[in-house]
Amino acid sequence: MADAVAEITGKKPGAVEDLVAAVHCSRVQGHVHKKYNYIGYGACSGADLAFAGPMECQYGCVGFGECAKACPFDAITMVDNFPVITKDLCVGCGICVKTCPKGIISLVPRNARVLIRCSTKDSRKVTRTICENGCIHCGACIRECPANAISEVDGVVTIDQNKCMEYGPACKEICIEACDIIHVVQPFHLEERMEKAKEAVAS
Repeated sequence: MADAVAEITGKKPGAVEDLVAAVHCSRVQGHVHKKYNYIGYGACSGADLAFAGPMECQYGCVGFGECAKACPFDAITMVDNFPVITKDLCVGCGICVKTCPKGIISLVPRNARVLIRCSTKDSRKVTRTICENGCIHCGACIRECPANAISEVDGVVTIDQNKCMEYGPACKEICIEACDIIHVVQPFHLEERMEKAKEAVAS
């Protein structure tokens, strides 16, 4: 498997790390609505050119599954027009990361403890209007993190996974408790619940 990934990504087999893809968006849980009906080629990159896509959140998932189509390992399945990643199939090749026009997919350690499920740069007022679970940039998670692993980078709240894991579970995931909006900061492996939903759709 490592040799196959190395061939696809142009890396040496030894350079393939134990990473998996993660989606930094909570559009489905946030009940984000469409702002218009897109009529055109069904690709995220194409739809994104038309007023940042058909969804009200200009930073969220477009939903046409370009990442799923690009994944050579069939590790991404679209559920409710949203990418669900099967971690057992994901090998961390990074193709989906490069494919997503919104830049909301990243590679994180397979044993990551927490993840921020939002990539918005909008103000609190705008986010509250369009997404029930969007990050409102209150900074609570940043202030409470004892590992200084959370910061705002280019307008997006981000976790430095290396710092987070080095500190360990002694923090008791206080960032999750500090966050006022459910589904923004959450346990990374909570995504497995969505994988079960994917299996239900397939059956």
